[in-house]
Order: sequence, then structure tokens, then C-alpha cells
Amino acid sequence: MPTVRLYFKNERVGEKFERAITKSGVRVRTAARAAAYDASEEILSRGAADMASAGNFGPRWRSGLHADISEGGANIRISVYHDIPYFSVFQYGATIHGRPLLWIPLSFASDAKGVLARNYPGRLFRVDRKDPSKAPLLLSYATREPKYFGKESVTIPKKFHVIEIVRDVSHKMREFFLRNFH
Repeated sequence: MPTVRLYFKNERVGEKFERAITKSGVRVRTAARAAAYDASEEILSRGAADMASAGNFGPRWRSGLHADISEGGANIRISVYHDIPYFSVFQYGATIHGRPLLWIPLSFASDAKGVLARNYPGRLFRVDRKDPSKAPLLLSYATREPKYFGKESVTIPKKFHVIEIVRDVSHKMREFFLRNFH
């Protein structure tokens, strides 16, 4: 079978084309890496702002959000995750059921805040109220003050919108790429 080769100004066109493609490939990969970095930065900043506006979520919630960039198999990947294992409760919302009850600290019981009823320093006793619509209470044995109230379940609404932010940023990848393609 005959071979056909093209030359332009005494240089093989195929070799010239390969050099141009190689040079362009470096530009494309560099722009794609920069676009991934820009996207991860936007996800982190918008995610942190979303968590800050969601209520009483301190700095560990904002600093626990990560958007890591990795490369492999001709792909660039941005992995978004959170350090706090129950992050998804606030991302999706959830209903948490007690076994049989959840014991929730009362707002005025400052020594019970952030302390599980089973870990409360001192003994507690349960009081079931006469009105069945009112929640049972756990009182301090020493002071007779109420510390916790019992509920069968608690529904936590969706508070974070990180998935929506990731989707929105993914739609801007073309813009990030073109901004970085020189």
C-alpha cells in the first residue's frame, strides 16, 4: 500500500501538527487544573457562607468542609466531603428516633448543655407528668431542678445547601476553563 506524506516548507506536516497538539495539550491540562482549583475555592467559600448563615454552626463546621483535587486516568476530580460524620443530617434533614426517648437538655439547664443525660454528673430521676401531651422530665436528684425533657423523635430540617452549591459550580466549569485558557 502506498504511503502519502504531506510537507510544508520542507517540514512534514504530521510532525508539525503533533507538536502543535502537544503544545495545545499542555495548555488544556493547565487550564483544566486551574479551573478545578477555582471551582474548589468557590465551593469552599460558598459552602462556608451557607453554613454560617444556617444558624448556630461554629468554625469547626466551616473548616470541616473540603474540596480536594486529584488527577488520574486523564481526569481531574474534585472530591467534596466533610470531617463531621453527621454532616448529612443537616445537608438532607433527618428524623432521629429515641430508644424509647431522646433526652434533650432544657435551655435554662446550663450544666446539661452538651452533656448526654447518661453522662450527667450526678443522679437524675424521671418524672412523668399527669398531662400525657407534656413530655416527661429528668430532674437532678440533688437540686430537684429539671435538666432534660424526653421526646420520641426529633425532626431536623435541611439547613445546608452544599450539594446545590456543587451542582451550581459544576455548571460554571466552562467559564472557569475559558478564563484560565491562555
